[in-house]
Amino acid sequence: MRLGLAYNQRPDVPANRNRDSSSPGEPPSITDAYAEWDEPSTIAAVEGALSVFGDVVRLEAVGDFASRLAGARVDLLFNIAEGWGGPSREAHVPAIAEFLGVPYTASDPLTLTLALHKGRTKEVLAQRGIPTAPFLIIESAADLKRLKRSRNYPLFLKPAWEGSSKGICQANRVETPAAAMERARELLDTYKQPVLAESYLPGQEFTVAIFGNGAEATCLPIIRYKFDGLPDGAVPMMGYEAKWTWDVPEAAFDILECPAAVPAELADRIGEVALK
Repeated sequence: MRLGLAYNQRPDVPANRNRDSSSPGEPPSITDAYAEWDEPSTIAAVEGALSVFGDVVRLEAVGDFASRLAGARVDLLFNIAEGWGGPSREAHVPAIAEFLGVPYTASDPLTLTLALHKGRTKEVLAQRGIPTAPFLIIESAADLKRLKRSRNYPLFLKPAWEGSSKGICQANRVETPAAAMERARELLDTYKQPVLAESYLPGQEFTVAIFGNGAEATCLPIIRYKFDGLPDGAVPMMGYEAKWTWDVPEAAFDILECPAAVPAELADRIGEVALK
């Protein structure tokens, strides 16, 4: 079998390079701009695992990716690419693969486009009766006044279409309309995209991966984030600091628990909601 590996490798760029110096189509060069992209060691590890099944062709998802994928003539594309920019970036690789008739792994373009936009996702969840915290979307500075009318404080603010905890830090939990307006304006200015403002939910946090499609879909072992190891006074959530600043080898920061040590009844409920 001939396998393609679609990926985006994290570049070695100065963290303080000016946003306006980015090339056309390149994501803004803010400190966490490439947090979603993978380190060379991660890409090599995935390539090594795939090589058990056949020859692996690396296909970095930049530039002339479409023509390189067409020329590679792979039997299956293993997709871990994040894309360059915009709210539909994660859908670019599977959309190109579908256009070229190349089978691929992971979610389809519709799923990836919808799921990356937190606001659109929550609208669909609410319509389908799946629990989601009360929220509003701040599209621009003109919407900031809506935060004064919210009755759901404390709020937690997030850039609408980022992943890997980009733009999500301790300062995003806000107690008052004034603090919410100030932080939302900062996020609007920095990430150039809408901001999701939702009720802050205390409690445990889990990740559930889904394997398979339709009626055959099943949950992989649930991951729980253990917040008891966070610094004193930290908001208990899996934000940018926890993922990229505090969770380093020398800190012995053991935050991931898999499988999650929770009662079977709770695990069943979590899995049920995830599959819905």
